[in-house]
Amino acid sequence: MLSKGPVTKLKEELRAKETEIAELRSLALRTAADFDNARKRWNREVEEIRSYASSIIMKDMIDVWDNFERALSHETAHNSPEEFESYRRGVELIFEQLKKILMQHGLVAFSMLGQTFDPSRAEALGFIEREGSKPGEVVEEVKKGFMLADRVLRPAQVIVIKEKLKDSKESIADSETDLFKEV
Repeated sequence: MLSKGPVTKLKEELRAKETEIAELRSLALRTAADFDNARKRWNREVEEIRSYASSIIMKDMIDVWDNFERALSHETAHNSPEEFESYRRGVELIFEQLKKILMQHGLVAFSMLGQTFDPSRAEALGFIEREGSKPGEVVEEVKKGFMLADRVLRPAQVIVIKEKLKDSKESIADSETDLFKEV
């Protein structure tokens, strides 16, 4: 039996390492392809779920659509006050139907009126000064806020109390007094 020389042993080790590298490279490529396919499949499934959820809500909204079409096709120009009141009551019923459907699907309206301003739930449209109110209090609500589960879909749009500034004459006098105190 011939003994292998050091060069032959190194060549065999090199071939073995090259084979191992090729197998690992192949494994890495297969793993990357599997991951990419799983990501695409997950995105497709998420889109299908989103589409299905939307179809459930839209199916429920079709009746509201029909009722609004009927209400809008009704002639109200020459009707008596009683007929107009009946028409108004019909529109109110459609609105109640709409609210009920949206609430069944998890939509919740919320009000910030009288509460301390919270920028995560409200958007300040303006600020006013008012005697007897604490700064940061919401005193007017232009639009209600809406949440779905624990997520704010639309923040409430509000007017907030700001700290009342001193009259300009008083604040100038106070600042002049402060200047003399520093000297």
